[in-house]
Amino acid sequence: MENQRRVTEKDFMKKLVISGSSKLHERALYWRGYFEGRGYDVIDWPCPISTEEETLDEPQTEPGLSLGRWLSPNDSDYATRMTKIYKRFYKNLDQADTFFLMNEDKDGIEGYIGASAIAELTYVVTGNLNRGKKVEINILKLPSKSQNCYDEVKFWLDQDWIKIYHRPTGKKATIPVPDDTPKAEVPVETTTPEEVELVQPEQVAAAPAPVAAPISAPESTKKRGLFGRHTDKTLDITTCKDKALKPLTLEAREYLKVLCPDFPSWLLKYIVAPEFQRLSGVSMVNGIDYCSVFKFQNFNSVFQHSIGVALIIWRFTQDKKQTLAGLFHDISAPAFKHAIDYMNGDAETQESIEKDTGKIIRESKAITRQLKKDGILPSEISDYKLFPVADNEAPNLAADRLEYTFSNGHFLFDTWTLDQIKTFYADLILMKNEDNLDEIGFQTPNLAAEFTTQNLALSLVYHSDKVRAISQFLGDMIQSMINSGYLTLEDLYVMSEREIIDWILSCGDKPMGDAFRNFQRATTVFGSTTAKKNCYCISVKSKVRYITPLTQNPDDATVIRITELDKKVKTAINKYLDDKQSKYVGFDFDFKPYTAAEV
Repeated sequence: MENQRRVTEKDFMKKLVISGSSKLHERALYWRGYFEGRGYDVIDWPCPISTEEETLDEPQTEPGLSLGRWLSPNDSDYATRMTKIYKRFYKNLDQADTFFLMNEDKDGIEGYIGASAIAELTYVVTGNLNRGKKVEINILKLPSKSQNCYDEVKFWLDQDWIKIYHRPTGKKATIPVPDDTPKAEVPVETTTPEEVELVQPEQVAAAPAPVAAPISAPESTKKRGLFGRHTDKTLDITTCKDKALKPLTLEAREYLKVLCPDFPSWLLKYIVAPEFQRLSGVSMVNGIDYCSVFKFQNFNSVFQHSIGVALIIWRFTQDKKQTLAGLFHDISAPAFKHAIDYMNGDAETQESIEKDTGKIIRESKAITRQLKKDGILPSEISDYKLFPVADNEAPNLAADRLEYTFSNGHFLFDTWTLDQIKTFYADLILMKNEDNLDEIGFQTPNLAAEFTTQNLALSLVYHSDKVRAISQFLGDMIQSMINSGYLTLEDLYVMSEREIIDWILSCGDKPMGDAFRNFQRATTVFGSTTAKKNCYCISVKSKVRYITPLTQNPDDATVIRITELDKKVKTAINKYLDDKQSKYVGFDFDFKPYTAAEV
C-alpha cells in the first residue's frame, strides 16, 4: 500500500528538548543520556556552533565528539550559522511534548539562566498560554535571586505553569512488549500525531502475557558502527590470550562466559587501560580477605566484577555507552574499596569513593584515545546511574547488584554453584518497573523467590558484626598510615592491597605493625551493647543490601515485585530488615587509630 508507514517505538515516546547554555555542552549530553534512559525521544539539546554543516539543518542524531572547529562571534559565518541553529531549535520546540531547562550552576551563579534560555523558556510558556500547546515544562532548579529572570520564573512556578524537575515515581509495574509483536500500519495522510493513542501503563499491564523477549539484540541492530553501536566481532573468553584478560583465572573466565557467551572484542581496547588493569589488585569485599575471620579459597577482584557488569549490560542492551559506563563504574575504587568509605565516614551509603570516576576517565590517555575513535565523550559514560539497567534504586535488581551477588556468592561464600547461576541467569529478561524504566526481572516466580531468599544469606554477611569490624579497622589503619605520613590518598590508586599491607608491616611503626599482625591472626569479632576497654572497639552502622526483583504474575500477566506475590519471601526480607546490629564491634587486641593532631 502506498503512503503508509509503520508505527515505531518512537511514535509512543514523548519528544523532549533540552535548553541551556551551549558552553555546558557535556552536561547537556549527560542529561540527554539521562532522559533517553527513561524513555524520552530527545530531539534537540545545546551544542556549540561548529564548522560542520550537517549539524545545522537537521536535528542532532548523535552527540559524539565535536565535529569540526567550534566558532566564535568573531568568525565571519557565525551569524549565518547561529540563525540556522535558532530556526532548527525553535522548530523542535514546536514539536516537543516536554521542555527541560538544565539551568546548572555556572560561573558561580546558582541555577544560571542566560538570555537565550529565558527566551526559549518564555516561548514555550506563552505557547501553552496562547497557542493551545500542552508542553510539560521543567527546570532543574530555581535560579538565584541575583538574576534578572528570578521574579519571572518564580511567578511561573507559583502559577504552576512550570515545575522544578523531580525524578518520577510510580506504583504499578508494567510488562514488556516483545520485539516481535506486530505493529499496526498507519496511513500518513489520515493519522495525525494527536490521533496516535499512547499506550498507558495500566493498559499494557492488563495485556496478555507476551512471549519472553530474548536478551540478545534484535537482528536489525547487529551491524552498526560508532556512537554506541556495535559490530558482530566476538571471541571466546575462556581461550582468549589477549594481555588485557591476563588477570582472569580460568574459573573466572568460565563464569564470565555464562554472563555473555559471545564476548565483544571491542571491549578489550578499554580493559587494557592501566587505570582499569589496576583493579585486578582491589578486593570486592573491602579487604576482609586479609584476616582469618573469613577463610576464602578464592579472590574476587573489582577488575573481574567490572567486566561482569559490562557483560550483563551488553547482553541485555547491546549498547556501547551503557556497557562502558558499567565497565568503568568502579574505576575510582581505591585499594580496600569500601573500607575507604568507612574511613571517610560513609559506611551507610558507601558512595564517597565514586566522586572521582569522571576525573579518572578523562585523565586516562588510553581510555580517552579509544573513546575519541568511537565518537564517545567521557561525560557520556562517567555516571552509570544514568542507565537503569546498570544501576537503579535499591532494592531493585540492576547489573551491578546482580553481578556481585553472583560472583561474591560463587567465588567467596559458596552461595551459588555455576549451574545455579546459569539457571537463574537464563530466566532473566528486561521488564518495565514501577517508574516505567527498564529493569532486569525473572520470568519464573519460583526462581525469583529462590534467588531472593538465598541471597539474604549474603545480605546478612554484608552488614554483619564481622564485616563492619574488619572494614572499619582497615579504614582506621589506612587513615593512621596517612596521618603518620607513611601513605597518601594517591598511593591507594597506585599500590596494590598486598603492597600496602607489606608497607604497614615494615614501615617501622610498632603499634600499627603489631595491630595489623593481630588483625591478620584474628579468627573472631566481638559484638556488644556497651563499649569495651583495652581493645579495638568501634560503633558503626553499615549499608543494608538486599534485592527484591521483578517477576511475572502467572495470574494476570502483570509484572510485580516478588514480595507482592510470595508472602514467605516478604516475611524473610522483613526478618532480615529487623536484624539488629550490635552497637559496638571490634577485636580483642588493642589499637587506637592515629589522629592528625596526635602525629
